This record gives sequence, structure tokens and C-alpha cells, in this order.
Amino acid sequence: MLIVVCHTPAVAQQQDLAPLLPTAESPIRTALLAGNLPRASQLAAAEPAPSRDRWLGIFAILRNDGPAAVRTLRRLDEPKALGVAYYLLRQHLLFRDQMAEAIRRNPADFGPYYYLGRHYDTDVNDPAEAARWFRLALARNPANPRLHAFLGNCLERSGNAEEAAASYNKAPEILLSQLGLARLRLAINDPAAALPHAEKALAIDGANTQAAKLAARIYADLNRPQEAIKTLEAAAPRTPADAALHYQLFRLYQAAGNTQKATAARTEFQRLQKIYGIQP
Repeated sequence: MLIVVCHTPAVAQQQDLAPLLPTAESPIRTALLAGNLPRASQLAAAEPAPSRDRWLGIFAILRNDGPAAVRTLRRLDEPKALGVAYYLLRQHLLFRDQMAEAIRRNPADFGPYYYLGRHYDTDVNDPAEAARWFRLALARNPANPRLHAFLGNCLERSGNAEEAAASYNKAPEILLSQLGLARLRLAINDPAAALPHAEKALAIDGANTQAAKLAARIYADLNRPQEAIKTLEAAAPRTPADAALHYQLFRLYQAAGNTQKATAARTEFQRLQKIYGIQP
């Protein structure tokens, strides 16, 4: 998914909304970046028709209401926002056409490059093409940490570990960066160096299951099974459909000699695997 809806904390909103919003400063833009949607809506209601409709289309995107966003934005001259609205409807060719038009009109705006990078990353699974778009976005907004993290992830998946680490290290406050750095250390069989990054990932988002599973794997590699078990037991209620997590618990309980818990974890793994498959 390209963006998040407006149920996130203000800081996360600012990072996710910045590519979408018009580049010109305005009180409405400021309110949205501060996470104050009610204030932004109030200000937008007082705008003249073309500007008000533009913001109504953007608010529809933030509600994940693609049909309403397209109906509103198609009447206006807003290719970037309209492209995101088409994306919500899975109309990827129309999305790409609108982003190309947005770039033609305002090549200095990093937003369309960002969205194309996310699209080629998450939908097309083409990390090399995604990295190209992220680099173009970074050329226009080099201070955006999420761009560095996304670029690092694409470089890691492309097998370019050194450049991936450099990109991740430019955005240490981003969860994706710490997870990536931990994986890179594990790839060279250095769990001791991976652990601080996994623990930082958990500190950034203690509810993130991927971080919990990675930290548990590292604890196990370091012969700290009780910490691995504790980490996974805390994560399990948050992701009841995650079969892989229960398989990890099964192996840890089995190694610890806890037959009863190992049997229960294996049974739950097998049940979930039949329903949902294996989550990475």
C-alpha cells in the first residue's frame, strides 16, 4: 500500500502524507502534517470551490475511499492526487499515467517519484526499478528518512549489502532500517551484531511481529532461549493468524524440553498453516 489512512500518530502521518499533499505551504497542509484532521477539514470547508474540492478528494484518499476520491479529483487538474486515488482502486496503469503527468508538470515534487517507487517495490516486486524511483525522489528530498529506508530495502533484496547498509544507516529511526540492518548482520553469521538492531526495532514498534520473530531468532542463535520464548509469547496474541510464529515457538519449546507447550504450539501451527499458509 502506498500511504496510510489517518489513524496513525502525527509523526507517522507527517511522513506518509508529505508525498501526497500539494507542495505549496498552506494552513490546511500544516494542519494535516501536524495530524490535526478536524482542523484541516474546518479550514478546507471555508475554501472556494476548486480548492475545497481538491482537499475533499485528498480527505477521501485518507479515508481509503477510492471511488469518492476519483469522482472528486477527476473534475480537477490534480494528477498526483488523482493517481493515488486510482491506485486505491487497483487501477495501476491509470495510476502510472497520472504520476507521469504529475512529474511532467512539477519535476521538483518528490511525491510522484516516491509513489512510483512504492508501487514497483510492493506491487510489481521489482526492487531495481523501485530503487531507481527512490533515488530520484531522494534527489528532490534527501532529508526524508523513509526514502532512505525504502531504498535500503530494495538494495538489500537486490543483493547489494554494502549500499543497503549505508542507506539504512541514514534512517536509524525507521523500523524498516533496523530490521534490515539486523538481517544484514545475520547474513554474515554475526548474531551478536544483529541483536542491537533487532532490539532497536522492538523499541521503535513493540507490537511489530516481524521484529519479534527476528529478535527471537537472534536470541536463539545466541543461546538465549528463554528471551526468545518470552518475545514470541508476547507477540503471539497480537497476530493470532501467524503460523510461522507458532512454529518458532514449537521449536523453542521442544529444545527446552517443554513437551506440553511444544505439542500445543505444533498443533496451532498446523491448524493455522492449513487456513492461512506461512507468513514470512
